[in-house]
Amino acid sequence: MVKLKAKPLDMCIIQVYTPIMEHSEEEVEDMYEKTEQLLDDKTKSKDYTVVMGDFNAVVGEGKEDGYVGHYGLGYHNDRGQMLVDFCKITQTSIANTWFTQDRRRIVVDTRGRSQET
Repeated sequence: MVKLKAKPLDMCIIQVYTPIMEHSEEEVEDMYEKTEQLLDDKTKSKDYTVVMGDFNAVVGEGKEDGYVGHYGLGYHNDRGQMLVDFCKITQTSIANTWFTQDRRRIVVDTRGRSQET
């Protein structure tokens, strides 16, 4: 996590990397808990906060509440549901699902993860 003094708002940037599919669910849940704890303990409601990184999740196509936009890819998987649940708890959204992306550059592998080609 990096905190930057800025105007008009201070910024907080949290970089995450979720363990890959071969890791246990406990490890993934631990990452989400630690990230949520950082948000609760180290950021202020007036900070502009960005949580970014590789969540190793697929949220699928189709909008879900205000958390997932229309431009997801593939089929929703368990890790994708964990990410959506995290967004609901923290009142955040998955930014790259709100913009169209060139589908020729993105594929979904057999485990449901998106990959750039």
